[in-house]
Amino acid sequence: MQLSPPIEIPLSKKKMLLMAVGSVAFVAAGFWFITHPGIRLFGNKPYPVFTTIIGYAAIAFFGFCAFCLGKKLFDTKPGLVVNEEGVTDNCSGFSFGLIPWADMEDIYVIEIGRQKLIMVLVNNPDEYINRQTNALMKKLAAMNYRSYKTPVSITANTLQYDFEELYVLLRTCMEGAK
Repeated sequence: MQLSPPIEIPLSKKKMLLMAVGSVAFVAAGFWFITHPGIRLFGNKPYPVFTTIIGYAAIAFFGFCAFCLGKKLFDTKPGLVVNEEGVTDNCSGFSFGLIPWADMEDIYVIEIGRQKLIMVLVNNPDEYINRQTNALMKKLAAMNYRSYKTPVSITANTLQYDFEELYVLLRTCMEGAK
Protein backbone atom coordinates (compact mmCIF):
# COMPACT_ATOMS: atom_id res chain seq x y z
CA MET A 1 0.00 0.00 0.00
CA GLN A 2 1.29 3.46 -0.83
CA LEU A 3 0.30 6.38 1.39
CA SER A 4 2.25 9.41 0.38
CA PRO A 5 2.56 11.59 2.21
CA PRO A 6 1.74 9.98 5.56
CA ILE A 7 -1.49 11.15 7.17
CA GLU A 8 -0.72 12.99 10.40
CA ILE A 9 -3.70 13.61 12.67
CA PRO A 10 -2.96 16.24 15.34
CA LEU A 11 -4.02 16.09 18.95
CA SER A 12 -6.94 18.36 19.84
CA LYS A 13 -5.60 20.57 22.64
CA LYS A 14 -9.08 22.07 23.11
CA LYS A 15 -10.73 18.67 23.69
CA MET A 16 -7.92 17.61 26.03
CA LEU A 17 -8.10 20.85 28.01
CA LEU A 18 -11.87 20.42 28.48
CA MET A 19 -11.38 16.82 29.61
CA ALA A 20 -8.60 17.88 32.01
CA VAL A 21 -10.80 20.62 33.52
CA GLY A 22 -13.61 18.07 33.93
CA SER A 23 -11.22 15.63 35.60
CA VAL A 24 -10.00 18.31 38.02
CA ALA A 25 -13.64 19.14 38.85
CA PHE A 26 -14.28 15.49 39.72
CA VAL A 27 -11.13 15.44 41.87
CA ALA A 28 -12.51 18.49 43.71
CA ALA A 29 -15.85 16.71 44.13
CA GLY A 30 -13.97 13.72 45.54
CA PHE A 31 -12.28 15.94 48.13
CA TRP A 32 -15.66 17.44 48.98
CA PHE A 33 -17.16 13.97 49.49
CA ILE A 34 -14.28 13.04 51.84
CA THR A 35 -14.57 16.22 53.88
CA HIS A 36 -18.40 16.06 53.99
CA PRO A 37 -19.16 12.34 54.52
CA GLY A 38 -22.51 13.08 56.20
CA ILE A 39 -24.21 14.31 53.02
CA ARG A 40 -27.34 12.50 51.93
CA LEU A 41 -26.66 10.88 48.57
CA PHE A 42 -29.67 8.58 48.49
CA GLY A 43 -32.83 9.59 50.32
CA ASN A 44 -32.77 10.85 53.90
CA LYS A 45 -30.10 8.61 55.41
CA PRO A 46 -26.40 9.58 55.11
CA TYR A 47 -23.89 6.88 54.11
CA PRO A 48 -20.55 8.30 55.35
CA VAL A 49 -18.38 5.25 54.57
CA PHE A 50 -19.83 4.92 51.06
CA THR A 51 -19.46 8.67 50.45
CA THR A 52 -15.82 8.58 51.59
CA ILE A 53 -15.06 5.57 49.35
CA ILE A 54 -16.62 7.38 46.37
CA GLY A 55 -14.48 10.41 47.20
CA TYR A 56 -11.22 8.45 47.26
CA ALA A 57 -12.17 6.57 44.07
CA ALA A 58 -12.95 9.85 42.29
CA ILE A 59 -9.65 11.38 43.38
CA ALA A 60 -7.65 8.33 42.27
CA PHE A 61 -9.33 7.80 38.90
CA PHE A 62 -9.87 11.39 37.82
CA GLY A 63 -6.54 12.48 39.29
CA PHE A 64 -4.84 9.89 37.08
CA CYS A 65 -6.88 11.10 34.08
CA ALA A 66 -5.95 14.74 34.78
CA PHE A 67 -2.27 13.79 35.08
CA CYS A 68 -2.28 11.91 31.74
CA LEU A 69 -4.19 14.67 29.99
CA GLY A 70 -1.90 17.32 31.47
CA LYS A 71 1.15 15.51 30.09
CA LYS A 72 -0.51 15.08 26.68
CA LEU A 73 -1.38 18.80 26.49
CA PHE A 74 2.32 19.59 26.13
CA ASP A 75 3.01 16.78 23.64
CA THR A 76 4.01 18.19 20.25
CA LYS A 77 3.92 14.88 18.32
CA PRO A 78 0.90 14.07 16.13
CA GLY A 79 -1.80 12.04 17.86
CA LEU A 80 -1.93 9.45 15.08
CA VAL A 81 0.21 8.85 12.00
CA VAL A 82 -1.05 6.56 9.25
CA ASN A 83 1.50 5.49 6.63
CA GLU A 84 2.55 2.47 4.55
CA GLU A 85 4.16 0.84 7.61
CA GLY A 86 1.09 1.03 9.83
CA VAL A 87 -0.39 3.29 12.47
CA THR A 88 1.68 5.18 15.02
CA ASP A 89 -0.50 5.73 18.07
CA ASN A 90 0.21 8.68 20.35
CA CYS A 91 -3.34 9.79 21.12
CA SER A 92 -3.67 8.85 24.78
CA GLY A 93 -1.71 8.03 27.91
CA PHE A 94 -2.16 4.44 26.77
CA SER A 95 -0.21 4.71 23.50
CA PHE A 96 1.47 1.81 21.75
CA GLY A 97 3.72 3.50 19.18
CA LEU A 98 3.93 1.89 15.73
CA ILE A 99 1.38 -0.82 15.05
CA PRO A 100 2.46 -2.40 11.74
CA TRP A 101 -0.27 -3.44 9.28
CA ALA A 102 1.24 -6.95 9.34
CA ASP A 103 0.43 -7.23 13.08
CA MET A 104 -3.25 -6.33 12.57
CA GLU A 105 -5.80 -9.12 12.19
CA ASP A 106 -8.94 -6.99 12.39
CA ILE A 107 -10.26 -3.55 13.26
CA TYR A 108 -13.73 -3.14 14.76
CA VAL A 109 -15.73 -0.68 16.86
CA ILE A 110 -17.12 -1.22 20.34
CA GLU A 111 -19.18 1.15 22.42
CA ILE A 112 -18.82 1.34 26.19
CA GLY A 113 -21.51 3.60 27.54
CA ARG A 114 -21.50 6.38 24.97
CA GLN A 115 -17.75 6.06 24.35
CA LYS A 116 -16.77 4.55 20.99
CA LEU A 117 -13.43 2.80 20.64
CA ILE A 118 -11.65 1.36 17.62
CA MET A 119 -10.29 -2.00 18.71
CA VAL A 120 -7.21 -3.19 16.83
CA LEU A 121 -6.94 -6.97 17.03
CA VAL A 122 -3.22 -7.80 16.88
CA ASN A 123 -1.60 -11.19 16.32
CA ASN A 124 1.00 -10.63 19.08
CA PRO A 125 -0.88 -9.08 22.04
CA ASP A 126 1.81 -9.86 24.63
CA GLU A 127 4.32 -7.72 22.73
CA TYR A 128 1.93 -4.76 22.92
CA ILE A 129 1.17 -5.32 26.59
CA ASN A 130 4.92 -5.39 27.32
CA ARG A 131 5.45 -2.10 25.45
CA GLN A 132 3.82 -0.35 28.39
CA THR A 133 6.60 0.74 30.74
CA ASN A 134 4.30 1.92 33.53
CA ALA A 135 3.08 -0.98 35.72
CA LEU A 136 -0.47 0.41 35.94
CA MET A 137 -0.68 0.87 32.16
CA LYS A 138 0.63 -2.66 31.65
CA LYS A 139 -2.13 -4.01 33.94
CA LEU A 140 -4.75 -1.96 32.08
CA ALA A 141 -3.49 -3.28 28.72
CA ALA A 142 -3.70 -6.85 30.06
CA MET A 143 -7.25 -6.18 31.32
CA ASN A 144 -8.20 -4.84 27.88
CA TYR A 145 -6.80 -8.01 26.34
CA ARG A 146 -8.79 -10.26 28.69
CA SER A 147 -12.00 -8.28 28.13
CA TYR A 148 -11.78 -7.45 24.42
CA LYS A 149 -9.20 -9.93 23.04
CA THR A 150 -6.80 -7.06 22.26
CA PRO A 151 -4.78 -4.59 24.34
CA VAL A 152 -4.90 -1.97 21.55
CA SER A 153 -7.71 0.56 21.31
CA ILE A 154 -7.84 3.94 19.62
CA THR A 155 -10.30 6.75 20.23
CA ALA A 156 -10.82 10.05 18.46
CA ASN A 157 -11.54 11.85 21.75
CA THR A 158 -8.16 13.54 21.80
CA LEU A 159 -7.78 13.91 18.03
CA GLN A 160 -8.78 16.60 15.57
CA TYR A 161 -10.64 13.99 13.50
CA ASP A 162 -14.13 12.54 13.26
CA PHE A 163 -14.50 9.07 14.81
CA GLU A 164 -16.39 7.47 11.89
CA GLU A 165 -13.94 8.91 9.35
CA LEU A 166 -11.02 7.60 11.42
CA TYR A 167 -12.52 4.11 11.51
CA VAL A 168 -13.07 4.11 7.72
CA LEU A 169 -9.52 5.39 7.13
CA LEU A 170 -7.93 2.72 9.34
CA ARG A 171 -10.12 -0.09 8.01
CA THR A 172 -9.45 0.88 4.36
CA CYS A 173 -5.69 1.16 4.91
CA MET A 174 -5.52 -2.15 6.77
CA GLU A 175 -7.43 -3.95 4.01
CA GLY A 176 -5.24 -2.30 1.36
CA ALA A 177 -2.10 -3.49 3.16
CA LYS A 178 -3.20 -7.14 3.20
